[in-house]
Amino acid sequence: MGRSKILALFLIVLLLISGCTDLRSSKGEEASTEGKKNLIQEEEKKENLEEEIEIDYKKIKPNELGDILVVMYHGLVKNDPPSIWQRTIEGFKKDLEYMYENDYRPITMKDYIENNIDIEAGYTPIVITFDDSLSSSYSMQEVDGELIPTKDTAVDIMNKFAQENPDFGKAAIFFMNANPFMRDSLTDIKGQGDLKERLEYLLDQGYELGNHTFTHPKLNQLKETEVQKEIGEINNMVKEVLPEATLDYFSYPFGLRPDDKSNKLIISGQYDGVTYNHSAAVREAPRSPYFVPPVHKDFDIYNISRTVGTEGNDMDLWWYFKDYEKNPDRRYISDGNPDRISIPKELEDQLDKKKIEKDKEVYLYDLTE
Repeated sequence: MGRSKILALFLIVLLLISGCTDLRSSKGEEASTEGKKNLIQEEEKKENLEEEIEIDYKKIKPNELGDILVVMYHGLVKNDPPSIWQRTIEGFKKDLEYMYENDYRPITMKDYIENNIDIEAGYTPIVITFDDSLSSSYSMQEVDGELIPTKDTAVDIMNKFAQENPDFGKAAIFFMNANPFMRDSLTDIKGQGDLKERLEYLLDQGYELGNHTFTHPKLNQLKETEVQKEIGEINNMVKEVLPEATLDYFSYPFGLRPDDKSNKLIISGQYDGVTYNHSAAVREAPRSPYFVPPVHKDFDIYNISRTVGTEGNDMDLWWYFKDYEKNPDRRYISDGNPDRISIPKELEDQLDKKKIEKDKEVYLYDLTE
């Protein structure tokens, strides 16, 4: 090989080595740049979160791991309730007035379960539920050619209260079985409008529908096929008139759960070729872990406690109202931002971070600093 060719080959090798070195250097710089970029983005994200925080934490003391009451009502009566399951009309109005004056705000079961709590900073969410499809909870009458809720039913009272107090709003879920307002053929209690009209009105007004079985049986005494039939019949009856409607939440009759083998049927099952699914289920009374919110490590989505909507009974609604007056730090207190979860730093170990959606931020604060 001639000297000129050797020299040329040497120069080519030098260029290749130089190129590889430059490439490695370039890749290293790119990796370093990418790392710095990610770090900057994280810092910016943190800064943006802190900039968004406009509330006075020392004054409001938000605690979005605090208690969220879920209240259970049945029928309303004029006076002398026959059992603790009923509430007087005036008593129910008193409950709403207390909620309003003491910074409680009703939210939907959907927003509660999905932890999408969009209420003003400093306020406490509360979930209102009704069991058994009783006509005193909701029935309709025709006035001047228009179907409206019957006077002094729960829906009528809530609608009027929300009109008088628009900052309170309205939300409630009706856990249905085949009782009064469901099918005229199954009851002699009077009411106007057919099933489709009655249910459409509830949904149009922002209320929710839930499943409480067809005949209100003791589920722990039924076979698997019977459990599915009880749940499926009410689901299919609603879908027959409102195909797009869904009963996403379940209420255990008498608070009794099926046996261990059948309990999975509360989550999902099938009846008469139609599938049903429930994303949560509620009990009939306070049960441990009581009223912790969905992001709490002890929250049990198919064993949600409820307190009875009465006054003067152990662990009923007013028992909790008075208890929170004495222990306000136990209440859920909103930070006003549904995309941020604000909790005192000392409660961090009670937070289940796996239950937090990716689009939500967790903000820990320490008032001692």
